[in-house]
Amino acid sequence: MQPAFSVKRAERVVGVFALLCLALAVLMMGPPKFSNASRPPRGIGDPAIAIQVIRNVGEVDDILSEAPSPDREAMRIKQYIDFGFIASYAGLFFTLALLLTNVGAWGKIAGLAAGICGLAAAGFDIRENFAILRILDVRLEETTAPMMNAIRSASAAKWVLSAVALALLSSYFLRDKWWPKRIIGALLLAGAVLQVYGLVDNVWLVRQGLFLAGAMIGLVVLFFRVR
Repeated sequence: MQPAFSVKRAERVVGVFALLCLALAVLMMGPPKFSNASRPPRGIGDPAIAIQVIRNVGEVDDILSEAPSPDREAMRIKQYIDFGFIASYAGLFFTLALLLTNVGAWGKIAGLAAGICGLAAAGFDIRENFAILRILDVRLEETTAPMMNAIRSASAAKWVLSAVALALLSSYFLRDKWWPKRIIGALLLAGAVLQVYGLVDNVWLVRQGLFLAGAMIGLVVLFFRVR
């Protein structure tokens, strides 16, 4: 009989979800590109990140320009792609959480908490996407503070919950004596720290993606198998 829970099978699923996350992240960075008119504030290099932490209508104008605009349409397409990315990382969080629950008493508690935080982060990410889509057809003079607050509050909740989930899940790899897994754990933990710090200095919300991309590549190399 097959065991109720197969670690090897779950690790392969992790590899598949990590590969999907990488593929969709690359797709979001591809065309349509934002125009030269899109100038995110405060040194934030990515308009799709900058819109998540907007503070006022002036920043909306800096990122998207007046409606209608090519940058608003580019943002719309990237938000649609992001729904697929959300599904992929939610699956990744959930599967990693299952693996963590299989490593003892601490793992059961940490895995349950990580799974809840990861799925909650995905829920707030969906809420954030809908809030962003809501303002794309609204002229600047009609963009209200509650509209911007809806984006910013959902985004903050997403980043905090994601950071907690990543920090907990990193323990699955850091406890391992094999150095490739420890590197993945360190990258996940660094990404978690930078996500929280990025809420203070928003530039780091872009940079944290480099650490997590490294972790995803590591997961694909370690766990993905074509059979």
